Amino acid sequence: MLKALSGFFLLVTGFCLAEIEGAMPIGIEAVTGYRTESIHRGFHLADDVFDFQLETGIALNNDWSANFGAWHATGTGEGNDFAEVSGFVDLRYDSQSYSAGWLLGYRDFSGSRFKDGWETGPFFTWRVNEEWDLNLEWLYDEGAEAYYGKAELEWSAALNDKSFITVTGGLSMVDDYYERNGWNDAAARLSYTYLIASNVSLTPFVGASIGLDGNADDYVYSGIWFEVTF
Repeated sequence: MLKALSGFFLLVTGFCLAEIEGAMPIGIEAVTGYRTESIHRGFHLADDVFDFQLETGIALNNDWSANFGAWHATGTGEGNDFAEVSGFVDLRYDSQSYSAGWLLGYRDFSGSRFKDGWETGPFFTWRVNEEWDLNLEWLYDEGAEAYYGKAELEWSAALNDKSFITVTGGLSMVDDYYERNGWNDAAARLSYTYLIASNVSLTPFVGASIGLDGNADDYVYSGIWFEVTF
């Protein structure tokens, strides 16, 4: 189902681009990457995961934008049959100091304890200053029939005119989410981005998830992204 849904998102995006070409600013981002382990919301999904993501945003006016995205991930470790095909759309309002909006997405899993389903809910970002952001989200996951929330701080600083580092850290909370309740995990990630060209970048990263629920384990992973923007 999600393969068709991903096609639908890309079709809608292409249609919108054709309709408003030359009238509104458009951005397209393509990312492919590898990670030693895929950790999703404090859960281990697979080892040796390759993924590809495509996202575009359309400015509706000076304050509002609509964003569409789709991605595919595959586990390539020994005995691994994990795969995910997903897509989302969100509507957001941007001001100088904050962004807020609503997300609607669908995830299709195979070879995983996670169940297919829609997820939806609000998100909010407060731009504390040029280096610090506070990100909040609260989603209802139809597959899990439960809620997932996250609060995350993000710090980013330029090293020179071609590279920068980003550090994120946060806590997640769940309500009867795959047998977990209350505090779920504490997660952190450090990434270094090098601009190969103005629209091409390479980003190696390391991350960790520390389980706060009695059923949660601890994980450390690493990986790399290759990103092209249009």
